Amino acid sequence: MLTCLISVSSYSLAKWLYTDRVIETPLPVPLLSSTSIPTDTNQNLVSKNQEENLQEFYAKQLGGLQAETIRLKMFSERLAQIAGFDTEDFSLEEHPGQGGIEHDGSPLSSEALDRGIQQLSSQLRGQSDTLSALEEYLITKENIAAGIPEGKPVKNGWVSSFYGNRIDPFNGKKTFHEGIDIAAKEGSPVMAVADGIVSWVGERGGYGGLVEIDHGNGYVTRYAHNKTIKVSKGVRVSKGEVVALMGSTGRSTGPHVHYEVLRDGKHINPYSFIK
Repeated sequence: MLTCLISVSSYSLAKWLYTDRVIETPLPVPLLSSTSIPTDTNQNLVSKNQEENLQEFYAKQLGGLQAETIRLKMFSERLAQIAGFDTEDFSLEEHPGQGGIEHDGSPLSSEALDRGIQQLSSQLRGQSDTLSALEEYLITKENIAAGIPEGKPVKNGWVSSFYGNRIDPFNGKKTFHEGIDIAAKEGSPVMAVADGIVSWVGERGGYGGLVEIDHGNGYVTRYAHNKTIKVSKGVRVSKGEVVALMGSTGRSTGPHVHYEVLRDGKHINPYSFIK
């Protein structure tokens, strides 16, 4: 919508500039000698030269404004892409349709054109600032969203044990399970569920082969009992990237991934992120 408004403004301004206008106060005409061309002819030449200079001046002003509208158009399309908007309905490649009932009007003076150019320039600057702020917001929002866990850490598999109180499979006692277990075939790829930086890799007690990823928004995820670890501590990973191969290392009864989600250092139920 913003781009369409800009196009309307640019088109209207172009129409102003290339419509024949009446110059309200002609320049003084110098006195001519007896050998000079007739006064009315000289006046016509001065007036024509004045008109050409004026048109050249406004053409340069219009050129700058048109360049700015092109920049804002490209900027708008980039923001639409970031936000996931479909711009086809706005017909950005075409001039917006205009019309109305014909009325008598009056020619625009140079002063009116100057005011129109200044006003449009000010509006374009304001719109550019607004778009810049919107871009920063969308990019920041996109980065934050990319760091929030979503989906399962394995492509195939089934939940074999839920988060919360359960009967421990080794001692038969009631214990609290701080993650969920997803069982699948040994060697199945284990994937990061969000963008982040690997903060721990290696053997850790009952976890066996563990990969821990810090997602930078207070979220940390853990992937345990892996047979093979495919990443190193400190590397940046993207959502869907394979970080390990499933195994049954540590305190485990069979091939599965023990998946944990922590927010601000506290365990939360991972099931809400995978369903």
